[in-house]
Amino acid sequence: MSANASRQLPKNALQRVQIGQAFAEYDQSLKRKDVYVHTPAFAAADNFENSRCFFVGRRGTGKTTITKYLEETRGEVHVIRPDLFSPSHDWFTVEALQKGNARPFKSLVAAFKCALLGYALNNVSSVKGRLSGISQDLRNAIDADNDYDFDLAALEMIDRIMQPLVEKEERQWHIEIKRPKAMLREMNDHKILGASPVTILFDAIDESWDGSSHAVIYLAALMHATLEINTQLIGARVLIFLRENIFERVRVVDSEFARLETCVVGLDWTQEQLLEMVERRLNAGLTAKIPLKGETWDAFFEGRGTREAVFDYCQNRPRDVLTYVSLAIDNAQSHGHERILLEDLYDARRRFSTSRLSDLGDEYQENYPQIALVLSRFYGLGQRWTSGGIASLVEKLIADPEVKAGCAEWIYRHSQTEQFARLLYDIGFVGFVLTQRDKSKKTVFRSVGPRDTTPPPISTNTDLVIHPTYWEALDLQDVLVTEFKEGQGFGSVGLVEELPNSWDLDTYVGELLNREQVLKTLPSGEESATDYEDLVGDVLKLCFFRYLANVQDQVRTHENTMRRDWIASNRAENGFWSIVRQRYDATQVVFECKNYSELKSSDFQQVAYYLDERKGRLGFLCFRGEVSKHHWQHVKENLASKKILILPITDKDLAVFLRQARNGKVKDSHLADKLDTAERL
Repeated sequence: MSANASRQLPKNALQRVQIGQAFAEYDQSLKRKDVYVHTPAFAAADNFENSRCFFVGRRGTGKTTITKYLEETRGEVHVIRPDLFSPSHDWFTVEALQKGNARPFKSLVAAFKCALLGYALNNVSSVKGRLSGISQDLRNAIDADNDYDFDLAALEMIDRIMQPLVEKEERQWHIEIKRPKAMLREMNDHKILGASPVTILFDAIDESWDGSSHAVIYLAALMHATLEINTQLIGARVLIFLRENIFERVRVVDSEFARLETCVVGLDWTQEQLLEMVERRLNAGLTAKIPLKGETWDAFFEGRGTREAVFDYCQNRPRDVLTYVSLAIDNAQSHGHERILLEDLYDARRRFSTSRLSDLGDEYQENYPQIALVLSRFYGLGQRWTSGGIASLVEKLIADPEVKAGCAEWIYRHSQTEQFARLLYDIGFVGFVLTQRDKSKKTVFRSVGPRDTTPPPISTNTDLVIHPTYWEALDLQDVLVTEFKEGQGFGSVGLVEELPNSWDLDTYVGELLNREQVLKTLPSGEESATDYEDLVGDVLKLCFFRYLANVQDQVRTHENTMRRDWIASNRAENGFWSIVRQRYDATQVVFECKNYSELKSSDFQQVAYYLDERKGRLGFLCFRGEVSKHHWQHVKENLASKKILILPITDKDLAVFLRQARNGKVKDSHLADKLDTAERL
């Protein structure tokens, strides 16, 4: 035990510890500046002069934490959560767009540059006072209604530039392609953005991500536009926060990726930084602070090996560490311990392991739909595998009816042993056992930042080890699997939940695909209003069955005076639905359906009339158009005056819910972003 381990904590200090939420979007402790750890990625985002602008990491590595810090501390910070990365109109084929020096891709880049410049002109507060002497063209770029939406502006600019290119109107295309250059020059000449630095920040790109090749090209174009804006525009910078799995797809398809690579910041964490993160949060509730760099840890944790039990067990991700330590603190508090014991950490492992396994499936569902099914097939098997063992397992997986139904989109492309092993390595599920020069063995797991372009080599003699994080959840045996024997069946793990109506996976996916098609083809208007209501109800039942129960349509009050299109019981125990139940007494949730694109103030008044303290103060207004600023103004007014929250839901949102459910599970973060937007108004 270290010399500082005997430091005495104040009486009942552990019982009062609140280490904070592992999910940054819900973490109230982030309101305190002293809990932030200044990692290299954090420092790069905080420094306006830094040239790196793409922040890449796996889920839970601190992207949202950085955005929250910038919003709270750095003046003009504007966060965009785009919905346009599921393009419905493809002007060119993927093959044509992939050529970085060709006109189609250059047109996309120019469109995004125009949209970004327009966003700066319409949202930066200092612009209005600096318009003297500017051209009419630049004035036209400023929305008179102050209702500038980045998604709509980008799509409009894409159409304006692509149409003359497709129709071979050479002169008009040259006019459009040169527009961003002229805007940039004039904005710089007139110092439109002023002296105070402005940050435009893209986050949550994956929430409306449809995984298509066109979506990847759109993102690549946005990244190139961002790089050009940052090097050419005075007074503003653009930052993009990306999940590693999406970033990797850009790396593969972008022929000009070398231009971007020098501006990438990885969200890797060292054990020293993770230790500091935990210590800062443990210290937050103390009047007399304990020094960092181990002293705080030794004051709160008792016994040798506690650091190794946390940091070696987790995958160097802050969210994992916070989740695991929080569970251990719960154990210590429930047993009345004065400090956190090694046994508290070990007792927390199964809960943490189960949570982490589910989270892994969610993280990669966009790249590998229903990958949780494949991971669940390891249940009860071995912790270590030979190449031959993996080969026989893959043969069994491909013959599995459920795997064929849910994973056909990708499983056959990874049917070779090396391909499958690399997939498991890339998602962090397994590590490779490599022989060092001194003949010793070392297990290598991948990092949490941007993927190394030269992953460790593997051969037929390379063994694989499943990461210890998942051993408890999968009840893995301490054995080396050399063969998955013929006739041997898979075990059963509670990872894949029962589906609605006791459907098998094939039927469930078919129902989701059917609703996706209905959503695309259903016309708006009074004649199909009932069909739209039915569609919304189906989405609720198919996508939110884990959280919402007793979904009923056309519910009347006992006085028979009010009728809601849908009402559901909120029975969630965690995540978004649990939070809104606590904040807004939302034991019941109302969904009102409007089969038209233009919402009126009376629509918000109608939903507000349905909500009360007894049933809950949360409602959703589903409609066929786009959410605009005046819609959010209605949300703000209701939240301020009546303490009720009405969130607008569009076709794009319904499409996200259906796609995520088809890929494995609906993620809370999409709705959490809407909640976050509403509460910041």
